Amino acid sequence: MLLELISSGSTADMYSAAIVVLSTALVYYFIIYPLYFHPLSDVPGPLICKLTRYWILFKSWNEERNRYVQALHEKYGTIVRIGPDQVDINDVAYLKDIYVGNFDKTGFYAQFVNYDSHCTFSTTDKGTHKESRKVSHKFYSKTNICSPTIMPRIERVIHDTLEVLHEKVNQPVNAFVLFCDMAMDAVSAFSFGNNYDSLLVDPFGKGERVVTDFGLQSSTGFWVTEMPQWYDWVVSKPVSKASQRCYDWIERQFNTAYDQLGKSISDGVESLLTVYFDFDFSNNKPIQKSKLFDKRRTKSEFFDHIAAGHVTTATTMSYFFYEMASKLEIQNRLREELLDVLNHGIPISSEDPEPISYSAVDDEAKLPFMHACMYENFRIHAGIPGQEPRLVPSKGLIFRGSGKVPVVKLPGGTVVTMQPWSLHRVHSTFPDPEKYDPQRWMDADKAQLKTMKGHLMHFGSGARMCIGQHLATAEIKMSMANIMCRYRVELVDDFDYEKDGAMMDIYTTVPRSEKMMLRFIPLKSL
Repeated sequence: MLLELISSGSTADMYSAAIVVLSTALVYYFIIYPLYFHPLSDVPGPLICKLTRYWILFKSWNEERNRYVQALHEKYGTIVRIGPDQVDINDVAYLKDIYVGNFDKTGFYAQFVNYDSHCTFSTTDKGTHKESRKVSHKFYSKTNICSPTIMPRIERVIHDTLEVLHEKVNQPVNAFVLFCDMAMDAVSAFSFGNNYDSLLVDPFGKGERVVTDFGLQSSTGFWVTEMPQWYDWVVSKPVSKASQRCYDWIERQFNTAYDQLGKSISDGVESLLTVYFDFDFSNNKPIQKSKLFDKRRTKSEFFDHIAAGHVTTATTMSYFFYEMASKLEIQNRLREELLDVLNHGIPISSEDPEPISYSAVDDEAKLPFMHACMYENFRIHAGIPGQEPRLVPSKGLIFRGSGKVPVVKLPGGTVVTMQPWSLHRVHSTFPDPEKYDPQRWMDADKAQLKTMKGHLMHFGSGARMCIGQHLATAEIKMSMANIMCRYRVELVDDFDYEKDGAMMDIYTTVPRSEKMMLRFIPLKSL
């Protein structure tokens, strides 16, 4: 039929033949091939995901991707196809292949650019990333965080946080903003030394304004990572102005610390800035230590660390104290352990802001229930619960099969993701996974505990896992112990925890209203 139309020679017939050929090619390319002949055709998933990448993008834009992918795993098993060339795996065995094996990052990360410069997080090239990360890796080590040079700054921030809580005793407190202020101060002091702009001095005035600006700046995450070509069209002027205020705020601190670098080094004050710059006292000027990190890239690095480091820690702490306030039996048990081990069973006065040291709260053997509560909080309330996309290398990746899916070779170029939200809810490892249950960590034997900890991906995994994990962990443990030894935490009657306090279904999560209203009651007054 087609050959007859072509041979007839008329323009109309030639046009009709072209339409038939084009239609057939389109049907094959966009429907038949992805469904039946694509290398991923044996990977289960919804029909619409196999045909177009825009469905999973819609789920991301509509803030429901994490839960949607989780539902797909519950229906289809450990591997699901979420796009024509994209799969999500929910099996801890593949962490080693993908993340420890250091598959290349996708363009999802490449858009995290500050001051028109990339940072370590946004660097997709493995060689450049390795060079970039190693500059500050040792400074972020647990040994350095716990050193007499750095730890006093973290303890000072905890001291300031306890002073704020004492001023707000028995009053409703937006814990999310307070812990944003706390974490911002901690990472800023770590970055700039003594030359930083403390938010805890005015936590619900200036502090809240800065936190709000960073919230607006990060609200564009979908457009930054998934649809950057539309960014200038969809981002409003108020959001753009808030973003600029964030950049200006960090740049002012950077410039102040940079201008005071010689004095800081003379005074023996080490900071992240002194990792990147030394000072030439003979010529009275800073000296760039690394060829890669000039002033602009260093500022970009600092912006990334401060922006990411404050909100993830604040979210973790907000939900921890929410869980304590809503589960008084667990709260009382935790407090009993903390007071028995740390203060002879005696509550600490809210008027005393001198913090219990990190060394006293870091030992899991001495404080097993506190660590169980922390691990369970990391599991359910991971600060970054969303996708961590990587590119399968040219040699491919073998999915080794499961009860529902045969062995499949994922071809090079396939985008493969794993999301902490799902990995933390594997039913076989965490029965009743939506329940906040610290006891599961207490009851587990040594092998089970290793498996459970191996499923936690709250700081990422492999060569690109969170560089600030030890700093964040120090803040979290000290906040948990110091506040619980001084206060009983209660819910606030007029706050809707199910709606306004719900975790947003986005890459880096926060409470939906950016509020977590709680009341802190001094133990000494009970």
